Order: sequence, then C-alpha cells, then structure tokens
Amino acid sequence: TTQLPIFEKIFIGGEYSIRGFDLRSVGPRDPSTGLVTGGNKNLLFNAELVVTVAGPVRVLAFFDAGQVRDIGEKFAWKEPVYETVTEGVVTPLLYDPSSVQILSDPLAPKATTHTNIIGQRDAFKTSMGLEVRFFMPVLNVPFRLIFAYNPQREGVLDNTLRAQRAFQFRFAVGTTF
Repeated sequence: TTQLPIFEKIFIGGEYSIRGFDLRSVGPRDPSTGLVTGGNKNLLFNAELVVTVAGPVRVLAFFDAGQVRDIGEKFAWKEPVYETVTEGVVTPLLYDPSSVQILSDPLAPKATTHTNIIGQRDAFKTSMGLEVRFFMPVLNVPFRLIFAYNPQREGVLDNTLRAQRAFQFRFAVGTTF
C-alpha cells in the first residue's frame, strides 16, 4: 500500500512538541472537513533558555517551530491556501437529521466541487513563550505551567475545530525532550 494507516501517521502539537498548539493539531488536513490527516515526515525545532530561580523552580523562555508533510510533499517556507468551491448545490426535497438518507429530485442538476489555490501562508507553525517548571523531589518529574503565543497559526484548527487562538495557557507533567 502507498498510504500509512492513521495510527502510524505523524502529527505534532501539544506540550511535548509545539507547546502553544493543541495535541496532534499540526499536520496535513482534509480540505473538505478540516480534520488533520497526518503525514509521514516532520521537522521540529525547540529552543529553551533555562534560568534556575530557587532550588527546584525554573523559568524557561522557549521557541518551538515545526511542520508535517505527507508522501510526495516537500518541506517549504510557504504552503498554498486552498478554497473548496461547490457549484450547483441543490436543496433536498425532504431532510430528516436522524436519518442517513436524503430524498432529492433526481432530475435536478448535480453539484460539482473543485479546489482553487487562493494564496500562500507560512508552512512552519511557531510558538514562543514562558514556562515555569517545579521539580517535585519525591516524584522527580517537573510540573509545568506554560504560557504561549502562536504567531504563525493560520490554517490550524484546535481540537474543537475552531481557529487556533493566539495565546494559550497549559499545564503539563514531564519534560519537553
């Protein structure tokens, strides 16, 4: 087969890759549904400046950037923005939301769908911000409070399928790398 199964595809985003984005929210998307379909390769850059405040408390300034590509796609600085256009949409004669079947006029013209490239956007999705880490001596794992700003977030939807917000606040346990 030429396609990877969904459980082997690569996604990034979340507290352990690009901190300001929702988990598994960065990657190739289905143009009609907006769902992340994943890829087979990724580039991920993480930079941290760590300052120890007092004993087990550390403050970090971070910058994360990354992108995911699928088979046949190349890594790039810019990526195309697509618009899906449906022409000849016909309203069904009878519609029941609890049913999977829609009755429509068989003589009505059929709807056609095509995709147009309408521009470009940054391919790398970036996040920067501050993080406070508390190392718990008994557990020997850090508790992390993350405040992130996402400047290049265009085209990324969060886990509720809404546009990714510019500012995020997160809590996590464990290290980034």
